[in-house]
Amino acid sequence: MITGTSNKSKYKTCGKSIAVAISGGVDSGVAAELISDEGFDVFGITMKFLPEIFNSHIEAARMITDQLNIPFVEIDLTDEFEKIIIKPFCSNYLQGKTPNPCIECNKFIKFGLLLEKAKSLGASFLATGHYCVVSKSPATGLFEVKKAFDKSKDQSYVFWKLNQEQLSYIKTPLGMLTKKEVKNKAGKLYAFLEGKSESQEICFIPDNDYKNFLLKRFKNIKEGKILNTKGETIGKHKGYPFYTVGQRRGLGVSCKKPIYVKEIIPDKNIIIAGEGKDLYQKKFIVNEVNFISGTKPEKSFRVDVKIRYTAKESPAQVNMLSKDTAEVIFDDPQRAVTPGQSAAFYKKDFLIGGGVIDRINLC
Repeated sequence: MITGTSNKSKYKTCGKSIAVAISGGVDSGVAAELISDEGFDVFGITMKFLPEIFNSHIEAARMITDQLNIPFVEIDLTDEFEKIIIKPFCSNYLQGKTPNPCIECNKFIKFGLLLEKAKSLGASFLATGHYCVVSKSPATGLFEVKKAFDKSKDQSYVFWKLNQEQLSYIKTPLGMLTKKEVKNKAGKLYAFLEGKSESQEICFIPDNDYKNFLLKRFKNIKEGKILNTKGETIGKHKGYPFYTVGQRRGLGVSCKKPIYVKEIIPDKNIIIAGEGKDLYQKKFIVNEVNFISGTKPEKSFRVDVKIRYTAKESPAQVNMLSKDTAEVIFDDPQRAVTPGQSAAFYKKDFLIGGGVIDRINLC
């Protein structure tokens, strides 16, 4: 579906047309304004990926493009999103893992299907409201991903699975701005966005209520035992998919010291709980390893590793075990290394790749 104030020919002007992925929020709205100010022909593109009740972002995106007087394109990717993102997300929880669907969405939806649709409409690039810097290295000729100027908002972590082909089409105009600067720009142009809340943690889970979301899809989730690190039963869980490594709240176990989820064993329907000191780990395995340059470093190399979106990087040794599997060994033990989450590899401010955390109980 294509709507807007300009005719369709505007999409194809001297190969300088840029599509802006607009989510209906402040960040993507300002990204669209910045791209427009650069003098490119611009159109906004947004995707429908959930049933109608969850798609209020589409109307906000339409208002942003109307304000900028640029064309608006709506793409229905509901079926693809269900198959590629939601079903694997649920399957991971049944395996006792805690997935990060934003990584998969960037790889296969935003910079996969949405990018291809934008290109078919004549776009030379796809711009987004991500806080990071994508640029071509004059030294190597390769595309690189660098942390945002505003380190508190940096989103480079969610780009680790991308490749050179995808990066060659991406523009991230917010990479050198602070969040405060973006909010100030938005306040001057998009009064109708004032008071709009930030995006929720997972876009397809209403009110971040994971339990109800999973219960609607899986009716046979059963209660089971909570054991301590000695193997003693200390309580009962309400269903292991409702828990994640490092979680304290909701265990319902009374102990002298605070206890946390240390491990989830789905095939036995068991959760292992331990004290804070039991959560620290030095070594783990990652699979689905990717290097955005397209070439892996040596078989063993040193990087800083970030094990979740909100974590700080920590120095580690990475040993490649196969083409897409590696062992990560931290210099210092890290808290709550969680299967299903991503481990992103950095060299200084540059993202070089990453993998999905698989096994954590290594001798």
